Amino acid sequence: MEEYSEKEIDKSSPIPLYFQVSRIIRGDIDNGRFKPGDFIPTEVELQRQFHVSRATIRQAISELVYGGLVERKRSKGTIVLDPFPETVFNDFASFTNEIMESNLKLTTEIIDFKHIAPPEIVCKKLELRPDELITRMERIRYVEGNPAAVEKWYGPDKYFPGLKKEMFKSSGKEQSTYYTLMKNYHIKMDRSEDTITPVGIENKEAKILHVQTGHPALLRTRISYADDDRPITYATGVYLIRLKFYLGRRKPSAESV
Repeated sequence: MEEYSEKEIDKSSPIPLYFQVSRIIRGDIDNGRFKPGDFIPTEVELQRQFHVSRATIRQAISELVYGGLVERKRSKGTIVLDPFPETVFNDFASFTNEIMESNLKLTTEIIDFKHIAPPEIVCKKLELRPDELITRMERIRYVEGNPAAVEKWYGPDKYFPGLKKEMFKSSGKEQSTYYTLMKNYHIKMDRSEDTITPVGIENKEAKILHVQTGHPALLRTRISYADDDRPITYATGVYLIRLKFYLGRRKPSAESV
């Protein structure tokens, strides 16, 4: 195993040792020294190379695990994962547009589509009566062929009568709910309210996304409003993505990747 002799940590620095170690390993992942599927050095090897405690190395690796860069494999070691897609949440854009603008291939698989009585939380979010039917759609989003998100979408039938699964495509613009709804129903969506929360993935979503239960992810919920201020759609999803925020003028999309 090649040593990190040219990348030493500074024990006199106020920066925690575990963070210095994780930053060096992260750099080697970013520059391609460790590629997806590779195993990084063992804890013992890293401890010897950096001359730090085993606890420091474990904390450094935990930092990389939480960041979605590596995964611990029991009795095998720590493996580098495929990079998560990165998206920018700073305007009224759909996940479809956010990923496609990053020049990544996005496809969608609808795994459930039905007309049902609204759950209590949907009644509350969309200001509906319990007897008003809604469309519920659940789907998997794939980025570069890898499952990256599980989404659930709800829309009242009174706003979207005759909505069918066949209206949504598996690729291109028509996999976007916004594009499809505006194309078929000419409803202008004026604004949205998003909430983004870090979570540990539950068992069902973990199986779909091919990660372990409890793996860190982002829970994103969105209420979208028509131009007359009616809440007309509610969506929630678990995403294996990294976030990038811009304050002030947005940079060109080519710099957002």
